[in-house]
Amino acid sequence: MKNFFLMSMFALLAFGAAAAEPAAPAEAVKAEPVKAYTLPPPVYPWTFINLQFFPGVPTDAGYMQTNGVKVGAPVSAGEAPVYGVEASVLWAGTDEVNGLQCSLIACDAQEVTGIQFSLVNMSVKVCGLQLGIVNFADDETFQIGLLNFIENGPVFCLPIVNFNF
Repeated sequence: MKNFFLMSMFALLAFGAAAAEPAAPAEAVKAEPVKAYTLPPPVYPWTFINLQFFPGVPTDAGYMQTNGVKVGAPVSAGEAPVYGVEASVLWAGTDEVNGLQCSLIACDAQEVTGIQFSLVNMSVKVCGLQLGIVNFADDETFQIGLLNFIENGPVFCLPIVNFNF
C-alpha cells in the first residue's frame, strides 16, 4: 500500500510538472487584408440661383450645388459643382463647373466642362475652351489668349492658341 501511495504521488507530481511547462506557441492567425472601399461622390443640396459675396459668406453657398446661375458679388468659390453659369465680378473659384465660368479678373477651377472666360484662367482640366489674356491648365484644354500655358502638354507655352487633348 505504501508503494501504491508513493507511485500515485510521483505520478501526480510528474503530471503537475508537465502541465507547468510552457505550451508550444499557437500558429499566428492570419488577418484578412483590409478591403479598400471608394466613397461615393458627395450629394449636395441644390438650388437654382446661388448668390455669394465672399468664400463662406453666406456659409452654405459654397456647399450648395447650383443648377442654374451662381453669382459672386464680388467673388464666388466652393466645392459643390455648378451646372449652368458661374459669373463673378472679381474672382470665380468653384472647383467644378459644367457650363460657363466667367469673371472680370480671374477664373479658377479644378475641372471645367464648357468655357472659362476671364483675363486670367486657371484649371487642371478643361473639356472645352479657355478664353482670356493668360490661360493656365495642367492637362486637357483648348486655349485662346495672349499667353497660353499647358503644364503637361506637348508645348508648354504658346501665344494666341495652345491645345492638348
